[in-house]
Amino acid sequence: MPEGNKCIMRKLAGRPSAPRGAAPPSRSLWKKLKRWLQDYKWLLIVAGWVMALVLGYVGFEKHFSAIGQPTLPWDNFYLTLQLFSMQSGWVLGPIGWEFQVARLLAPALTVYTAAQALAIILHERLQLFGMQFLKDHIVICGLGRKGLLLCKGFRESGERVVVIEQDEDNGLLRRCRELGATVLIGNAVDAGLLRRARVHKAKSIISVCGNDGANAEVAVHTRQLVESRKGKALSCLVHIFDLPLSNLLREREIMMGKPDAFRLEFFNVFESGARIMLEEYPPFSETGEVHGSRSHIVVVGVGRMGESLVVNAARRWRDRGNARAGRLRITLIDKEAKRRKESLCLRYPQLERVCELEPVQVDFNDPELERGEFLFDDHGRCDVTMIYICLDNESNALAAALMLRQRVRTLKIPIVVRMTHDAGLATLLRGEKIKREGFVSLHAFGLLDRTCTLDLIFGCTYEILARAIHENYVRYEKEKGFTPETNPSMVPWDELPERLKESNRRAADHIRVKLEAIGCDIAITNDWDVPLFEFSEEEVELMAEMEHESWVAEKLSKGWKYGPTRDDEAKTHPCLVPWNQLISDERYKDEPDKDRDLVRGIPAFLAKARFQIYRSMKED
Repeated sequence: MPEGNKCIMRKLAGRPSAPRGAAPPSRSLWKKLKRWLQDYKWLLIVAGWVMALVLGYVGFEKHFSAIGQPTLPWDNFYLTLQLFSMQSGWVLGPIGWEFQVARLLAPALTVYTAAQALAIILHERLQLFGMQFLKDHIVICGLGRKGLLLCKGFRESGERVVVIEQDEDNGLLRRCRELGATVLIGNAVDAGLLRRARVHKAKSIISVCGNDGANAEVAVHTRQLVESRKGKALSCLVHIFDLPLSNLLREREIMMGKPDAFRLEFFNVFESGARIMLEEYPPFSETGEVHGSRSHIVVVGVGRMGESLVVNAARRWRDRGNARAGRLRITLIDKEAKRRKESLCLRYPQLERVCELEPVQVDFNDPELERGEFLFDDHGRCDVTMIYICLDNESNALAAALMLRQRVRTLKIPIVVRMTHDAGLATLLRGEKIKREGFVSLHAFGLLDRTCTLDLIFGCTYEILARAIHENYVRYEKEKGFTPETNPSMVPWDELPERLKESNRRAADHIRVKLEAIGCDIAITNDWDVPLFEFSEEEVELMAEMEHESWVAEKLSKGWKYGPTRDDEAKTHPCLVPWNQLISDERYKDEPDKDRDLVRGIPAFLAKARFQIYRSMKED
């Protein structure tokens, strides 16, 4: 590493000043001591046993020598062992300090060790016994960093959590138990183990095992276990590491669901992380112009994260109507930049119409990256507005960020570095001291810490559709002259009661049933300009009737009944009538249009989740 960068690294490694509001040193020291004692508790117990044995042996040997009764080593060892059961500690004659300590320490260790072992056994047994009555809990399969972050988030929100982990030596298990989660050791793809975790009674199951095949198999077994489930559907969220496979499986997630029983969703941390990174560190303004010139971003490392970043940036540019500012300029820095560009353009046909992609092939170990010539034009001018570092190796990513910062430090161009976590090397880029020393333009983005959160995990396809359905409902009610004061359901999604959110999710579940009834299917689309699908009037009428019948069935299942006026406390509603009566009775003249409007909005709802509708070809 060049000398200049070594100096920078030394500055970054300097001890930051204590932040305001930090805990007193004594309290912090006590917390560290407690954590250390917890980590090494059993090692200390073993050391105590060894010490008691040695001191007891030496004490007996000195005692019998003092009273003139030589003994064999085995006799002394046997008597020492008896100290732990308080069988040999009473002797006559002179005794040394070694014997005095040993006959007090040995029984104390026996009692403490037995108490600790009994506590562990009872705790595990009580947890297993309590699982027989567990319901509305969260099951997490796989305990890596993602699993631990999710466990922590759910426990902090008051949810009961069951963690399934195959490796009984996993160092994160202790942390899970400290958080209050129940831990089951075994393979998550075992249907019997999933049944022991009471998946059929759970609120959600999240599979974040390190293998895509295992995660998919968890979903298959879970679907079989909840086939007879009634009431609120189980949400099954599956992480798929491979981005193309994730997109392929997302095409099936709606059609693989089972209304009233099973809601399947796939997610990918790179796709989610790219969206969040662009929201937190936007590469361009609403107009896309920067001091009269076009936005120009540089992406270093076009792997899974870098690819997702490029595609999402292009979509944001297009969706915000920035075409008047010209094409978005994106420079791709990678050792296989040309091949990466060709692959992207093949999979996303509109990409080159929206972006001006410039591949620059650079090996990250070559001096070419340090020179940073790709940041400047032929006249030595730099028009870069944002640099994203998306290398998998964190050390290389930080080194690349520091080298590029040296080239553009006077321009104060923001540089965002993708890290796995917000800890470790990412902490070097934080703190007031770092900012004061001129590193304010460097930002660390902890991928897993930002993506493995409850809000994001539950912001997948069904949540997107449910939000869109609610927004459509609010718009329709506004057009009819209603307000949040006259209709309490017309509030933003985040303020909506959970029962109404779930009602919208059930409406999203029912989309596939409606589409199957008219011979349609859905697929992920990478064509951003594809026109929205249009239903015939006959199809709209059929699906509107199905929507009304589904709504009536949901209300009746929750104890609602027909009444001349709506009364949420008495659970009465005037629209709990058959569709034929709804469309023929003058009293309900506006109600059918609400269902028709929702049906006509389905193509737009799906487009928000990047789906398009097509007519399926079925054999006669």
